Amino acid sequence: MTWTDIHSHILPGFDDGASSDEELLQMARMAAEGGTSLMAATPHCDCETLSFEPSEAAAAVEAYNGLLKANGIPLVLTQGMEVRVNAGLFELAREGDGLEELCLGNSKKYILVDLPLADMPVAAPDILYQVQLRGITPILAHPERNRYLVEHPAALKDLVERGIEVQVNSGSLAGIFGKQARNSARLLLKEGAARLVASDAHGTKGRNPDLSGAAKALTRLLGKEAPRLLLEINPGRALDGENITND
Repeated sequence: MTWTDIHSHILPGFDDGASSDEELLQMARMAAEGGTSLMAATPHCDCETLSFEPSEAAAAVEAYNGLLKANGIPLVLTQGMEVRVNAGLFELAREGDGLEELCLGNSKKYILVDLPLADMPVAAPDILYQVQLRGITPILAHPERNRYLVEHPAALKDLVERGIEVQVNSGSLAGIFGKQARNSARLLLKEGAARLVASDAHGTKGRNPDLSGAAKALTRLLGKEAPRLLLEINPGRALDGENITND
């Protein structure tokens, strides 16, 4: 089995992820050795204060794919963003122009979004609904790390019932964000609320791109078929614009 990682910060110079080409290569080797063959490069994106144009990130993905190939690393990058849920995203979705540039892969059917770690803006459900009206499904990144959602699980359940997909971090399963995040991630997976697992890799330590540990954790938690569904099939479906399912 080979994994598809829909959440990583492997592009140097765009955010707090890889700091250099060499670190990108180190992360890519680690990802490939851990079983990942396809990775979405998803730098942080705040639509209220854009620090780079989406076209710049797309061009970087293309350039670094050439570098990976030249170095014999069997990993392919595809485009994406981790978009903050705020008024800027609401305005972009309402206007409709440019929203697809922030989506995962080439299908433009899913967008990775995140919330502040401490709370959830009151307008978040309405912002996400505005995105859905454009025919794009939000994937909420690592809600197990959001203090408000952990303390108010009904709020996350409501988002899931509205059609929002949920992605948990491999590092959460390993406990690197603490016991509360680990327990929340496990519960979301057991309940079927989270149907995607990704690395959220920022470097080669801590939040790293090796998904082999997550595969083992998912096997222990949900059975031997779980890694393929959560690390390969559903992430691949997201990048291809297909429906994410429970089997």
